[in-house]
Amino acid sequence: MTRYKQYGQMLVIEPPPKVVEEVSVRELSRDTSSVLARVAKGRRAVVTSRGTPMAVFLEVEEALGLCAAALLSRQEAERRLFGPELDEELRERRTRRDRRMLDRAPKTG
Repeated sequence: MTRYKQYGQMLVIEPPPKVVEEVSVRELSRDTSSVLARVAKGRRAVVTSRGTPMAVFLEVEEALGLCAAALLSRQEAERRLFGPELDEELRERRTRRDRRMLDRAPKTG
């Protein structure tokens, strides 16, 4: 269901949430036409390499709409783009990766 919100003098239209799926680079290279067909049906595909998001595939009309949207914080933009479930999973992965990097860093002092 499309939602409308007042933002100053503007009326902001929030489209219904999209189905967002994670697609590995390997899956994309092996089955590109299937991934693109799912995107053409209104889904989004977040392409990941070893669990790290590298690219997002979405319909051209949706991309144009995003370009016209107001600037958002990075966290809000990620939540809207990836969806709440995938956003939370990617955020957890990033946290684990950062911890591993800190554990591997040479100790000083």
